[in-house]
Amino acid sequence: MRGRFSAAIVAFAVATAFISAGRALPEFFVQLRDPNLLGGKGATWLLHTFGFSFVLGLCAVTAAAALLLAAWRTRLRGASDWHVGLAATFIALCLMGRAGVSLDPIAWLCAAAICLLLDRDDASSSAAIVAITAAWSVLQGGATMGALIVTLAAIASLLERRLDAPAVRKLLVAAACVAVSLVQVHAGIFSAHGSHALYLDSMLRGAQRERLWVGAISAQDLGFAAIVVVAGLYGIRRRGRLGDAFVFFALLALALVDARNLPFFGIVAAPIVADAVASYYLEKRERPAGSLAAYGLAFAAAAFAFIAAVTAVEPKVVAWPRPAVALVARRIQHDVANAVGNWPDELRHVNVDSIFADQNDRLVSLLHARGWNSSITTGGAIFLQKLTDR
Repeated sequence: MRGRFSAAIVAFAVATAFISAGRALPEFFVQLRDPNLLGGKGATWLLHTFGFSFVLGLCAVTAAAALLLAAWRTRLRGASDWHVGLAATFIALCLMGRAGVSLDPIAWLCAAAICLLLDRDDASSSAAIVAITAAWSVLQGGATMGALIVTLAAIASLLERRLDAPAVRKLLVAAACVAVSLVQVHAGIFSAHGSHALYLDSMLRGAQRERLWVGAISAQDLGFAAIVVVAGLYGIRRRGRLGDAFVFFALLALALVDARNLPFFGIVAAPIVADAVASYYLEKRERPAGSLAAYGLAFAAAAFAFIAAVTAVEPKVVAWPRPAVALVARRIQHDVANAVGNWPDELRHVNVDSIFADQNDRLVSLLHARGWNSSITTGGAIFLQKLTDR
């Protein structure tokens, strides 16, 4: 059997993993309360109208759609079906660390679409890139990542082609993307309510959980990284595309700094790595059969059925649960650490205005985003104190 459906199978596995995880990342609650993000308001409305499982299924199929777009880009490079499946698997490995209810899949889908359109030189694709970046900026934030990808591609095009018409158009597109991506920087580049510029949240105080390498680096980690880098370098040289080199190594560096950048690296690097591996075995490259629009309609139908089945089979509350008044502070602190429930109201209700936490606890950066101050005690723990009522 040929691997024609291997990428779709991997995409479905990713969506199923999202459903199985079913956990709410702290960023989800922060983004729901961000007044600058329309995606947060939309997710809140969906949550209260259709329930938690519906939102979970929607996040799952959005992540799967991003994976399939990147796989289609691998197909356009002439890779075989099995190598497209390899690219999908590589992307899945990069995505799963961020599996959960979050608005991140919106950014992944936008990044995959931008990368696909960057391989074209027509005016409609250029306009679509700017529109996608603008939508990314108002829905999820972090569109500066998309602007970076477009800018690097434009610089590479300029170096390769000098000032011909396609290079000039890409420079104009890059300038427009930078402009629309900076809409939210007024809230603070590193603010939890800001644009998450280049997803460098790990540089925030107390945000150790966002770092890609938390402990010691094992031999397996180094081996995997070496294989990816060597394969990527070979694929770049094989194709001779300067833009591939710029984006590949820029996102690799960002992924090493902050774990939230790893999915973007997978989306960008997977077609390059899969193409490099395919180069060893393929003498003749094949163009993909069918059209992206036809595959998109098929995926939309499957996604609709998937979300409907998840919502019907796994019914969950339509609003966040509110514990009884008699809950003790320790239970509330546990809820805060895991971002479960309507925790700001719970803390106010029982008059909790200070918390002790481990330096690596997830609640440290979460409470920082809510206006809490922190200091390190003599024992090495973090003492968090509420200064403002936000």
